Amino acid sequence: MALINCPECGKEVSDAAELCPNCGYSIKKHKKKPQTKKIIMIAAVAIAILISSLIVFFVNRLDDEEQASVDNVMTAITNIGEINTKSEAQIAKVERSYNALSGKCKRHVENYDELVAAREDYNNLRAEEAIEYISKIGEVTLNSQETIDKAKDTYDLLSDEQKTLVTNEEDLFSAIEQLSNLRIDDADAKIAAIGVISLESQNKIAEARKAYDLLSDEEKTKVGSYKDLSKAEEDYENLTVSRCISLIDSIGTVTLESGEKIKEARSLYSSFSKETKDKITNYSILAKADMEYAQLVWEEEERKRSLNPGDSFSTASCEITYSKTSITNRIAPNKTSGAYLYYSPHNENEIFLDSVFQIKNIDTDNLWIENLVSDYTVEYDGRILTKPHKLYTSGGSDISAVYSWDSLYALETTTLHVVTTMPGEIKSNDKPLTVKFTIAGEEKIIHVR
Repeated sequence: MALINCPECGKEVSDAAELCPNCGYSIKKHKKKPQTKKIIMIAAVAIAILISSLIVFFVNRLDDEEQASVDNVMTAITNIGEINTKSEAQIAKVERSYNALSGKCKRHVENYDELVAAREDYNNLRAEEAIEYISKIGEVTLNSQETIDKAKDTYDLLSDEQKTLVTNEEDLFSAIEQLSNLRIDDADAKIAAIGVISLESQNKIAEARKAYDLLSDEEKTKVGSYKDLSKAEEDYENLTVSRCISLIDSIGTVTLESGEKIKEARSLYSSFSKETKDKITNYSILAKADMEYAQLVWEEEERKRSLNPGDSFSTASCEITYSKTSITNRIAPNKTSGAYLYYSPHNENEIFLDSVFQIKNIDTDNLWIENLVSDYTVEYDGRILTKPHKLYTSGGSDISAVYSWDSLYALETTTLHVVTTMPGEIKSNDKPLTVKFTIAGEEKIIHVR
């Protein structure tokens, strides 16, 4: 027997009683009523569940545009294919497409797990690449810089997620630290190797400076001997300044033999920084010596190029002897006794400038005369004139203009006239007159007056 509450007065009564002893309410007649309520409640819950299911169905139902977006993403995931080191762009593009979907659409991407797997595979592949580069470092020496840099660059390009997959990253950090210590020790050692300063200390100082300058700012603070390097550079500068001043003083009167002293002083001076150059108190002597020596060299080259009557020179193909240069009204052959041919100017106000050479072919091949002379110029009264020239050959009492087919056979000799026209006034004055040209590949000068 169990107790129940009376539906009318709420007092406890036996479930076997027909009437409530407190209020007389008919318990037997109404005791099934609670069961009906339970059924109603169950039915209500079922209806609620059904309604909720229908709501979920309609809420998650995709329209045509949404379905197309989902289909595109699923196709893109399928097309990722085999993962390699070049897959990043494709995977990232698909991830962006997926993330752009609404939450409803994302729930319909049935192969999303494949995208997740693709990203994981790619991350593992990149991490393995870094692991491989790090494993190649091996024993760290000063020559390990390139290998360590390659491993560090590969590691730095990884995402934070990929870096967590690199199992030997501590080896990389350890190698970087070891190399840093070696570089610091190397700088200290090279500074110590400088020793006593002399004019021969330049290379050792330069090596020490280079080793120091290659260090990072933090590494430089750990080089205990840097003050020694600065002192060595200062002492060497003072020594070379004194040497440069002494070299300049030793030049003395400038001659063609002064070239080596001037070159040595100039080379040392040119190696200085601007601040050091300012310490060369006698630099003006060097500058003047440079100009005087250049003038002497130019004059010597002019002298070597200059031709005087009777001068001879040889090339690989011919021997040339300079005879004379004439200001003349006619180009005449070698023999002018009796009947002979000659050339005269077409214009009565012009006159010939005629340079005469003896040419001998010393080669086994023909010597083509037309190409012997080029770059013909005349300097007259301070003016440079580019003049057309003509060539004539003379033998005996005959003289003829040179044409493209004219040549000298082996060991054959001829007289060559190199001719240009000038204003007739040059014959009646004594203004400076110089001829410059190239003959058989040699630059030559004739000072007519």
